[in-house]
Amino acid sequence: MDQHFPPASIATLMEQMAKMTSQREQRELERALLELVGAFLQSSSITLYGVRHAESLPELKLLQVSGEDDSLISPEGCGWLPAGDDARKAIAIGRDNRGPWEYGEHIWQVIYQKNNIIALLQIEHGPLEPEELGFLTGMVRIHENYLRLLYDAERDMLTGLLNRRSFDARLYELLDKPDYQHTLALVDIDHFKLVNDRYGHIVGDEVLLLVAHHMEQVLGLHAQLYRYGGEEFGIILRDEPQLAMARLEALRENIATFNFPQVGQVSISIGYVLIDGQMLPANVVEQADRALYYAKENGRNQTCAYSQLLQRGKIQPQQVYEGDIELF
Repeated sequence: MDQHFPPASIATLMEQMAKMTSQREQRELERALLELVGAFLQSSSITLYGVRHAESLPELKLLQVSGEDDSLISPEGCGWLPAGDDARKAIAIGRDNRGPWEYGEHIWQVIYQKNNIIALLQIEHGPLEPEELGFLTGMVRIHENYLRLLYDAERDMLTGLLNRRSFDARLYELLDKPDYQHTLALVDIDHFKLVNDRYGHIVGDEVLLLVAHHMEQVLGLHAQLYRYGGEEFGIILRDEPQLAMARLEALRENIATFNFPQVGQVSISIGYVLIDGQMLPANVVEQADRALYYAKENGRNQTCAYSQLLQRGKIQPQQVYEGDIELF
């Protein structure tokens, strides 16, 4: 290395790299990447943006930014905004050349996941030597590879939705640190066993994929979506129950009016409950499941709220578990 190479030692960089690959949450993995890049380039001005619509009119969302005291900040509540000229150019260049792009006092670097640009690094730094550019590219590749491992570990292989393990972790997180109103909904495809028995499992898998697709189309911007198991799905909405009811009803109607190939009409039943921070995970899941069970036992193709069923005397109050109890 020549005099242009940053003074960070190889040992420091390896330590930061080990820290990055020890993370299990995407937000922490992003933070570790910025710490690694900061240590390598000795730069105190690094910003990470989320990217969407990279192939058309890209939009950016601020994910991580270095603070004035070299700390890293994860801003909350930042929305999507149209990308500026430099960012759009960096994204366009990144489609053909995934290495860093230098412009003015900034270095731009796209981040891929499954052949899609999902993020953009903006680093305030002067020109880099070729070996420095190569080292930065290698850091990002390691990040992308590990990001893919995390993605695969938390996703259902058939539908691409978040899996049961991710559902359990998110529910524990919400109950441990309640900060906003959330609603949990459980969704079940009506008469799904008949679909498998009559048309075969390949067609059944297609129904699951299409239901997951409709969930993403109707609720994707407002909820986290999970393959809960079999023909059952979990939904966590950042909404109070009344608004959640409207969204869930829109989903139910959307699926009920869709013509599924070979199968025709398919319906879903939904049970939902407000997530109360004082409850145990087993309580929340059981309440949503009891509302779902009522919907299926009383006509199917409907959305039922646990609290409303309780008020109308349609179900009996749940026995509340106490103490430290496993979810399953």
